[in-house]
Amino acid sequence: MSRAYLLKKMNYFNYYTEIEDEFVKRRGSHLWVSPLDWSLIETWKQRGVPLHIVLRGINSSFDSYDQRLSRGRKVNSLFYCQQEIEAMFLEYCESRVGSMANPPAGGGQEENEESGSKEHSTFSPETIIDYVSQNRGNLERLSMQFSDERALQESCERAIMRLAQIIEDLQTNTDISLESLERDLAMIEQVILDGLKENAGEECLEQLRKAGNRQLHAYKQTMEREIYRQTLDNFIARRLREQYQIPRLSLFYL
Repeated sequence: MSRAYLLKKMNYFNYYTEIEDEFVKRRGSHLWVSPLDWSLIETWKQRGVPLHIVLRGINSSFDSYDQRLSRGRKVNSLFYCQQEIEAMFLEYCESRVGSMANPPAGGGQEENEESGSKEHSTFSPETIIDYVSQNRGNLERLSMQFSDERALQESCERAIMRLAQIIEDLQTNTDISLESLERDLAMIEQVILDGLKENAGEECLEQLRKAGNRQLHAYKQTMEREIYRQTLDNFIARRLREQYQIPRLSLFYL
């Protein structure tokens, strides 16, 4: 995967809301996406499915649905669009193989520079520092509430320390790489998630897995095994964060 593509992907900070808005618009009623749908969106984001591919797949799915003479029940979930989006993403990846294997003269420098300038224009350094600082403050307040839950408190303290280092670096470095920052924040989120899982215990995790499997059962036959597993993992992680009111650190939530 090229650096230019990664940089472009980092510009999709409105990934979730754009997908939700498009789905609601095409569905024709104010039914917001479910936690399970959000887990699917996160799976697409983690796999690097570009925003325009997802939006194109949603519209193509609803175009086909609208042409049916007997449509029956309304579309209530993004999973209705999942197969079409996966097919379009596969075509997208296949179409890029030749161009990525034969980059333009100079190794694609002009494209990288253009993408890099877009990367830096999305948010100001002050906005990013404020966002990371706010999340650090939220974790500090939560950490004090977890005094009786040692594994979770230790994870929060580790996250707080690492966020403090990131803030210090952001304050002294005007050349912010959003790609690198997002990667650092994702690793910190994983530290917190590991603490959440340890604190919850295997019995609670098994209950969440069963709940996720029940909700995903209707879609299991149409999903690849890895995508199904990743969506289930995202569902469990979302439930744990909601239970403990843990903020998301990713720049996608800025």
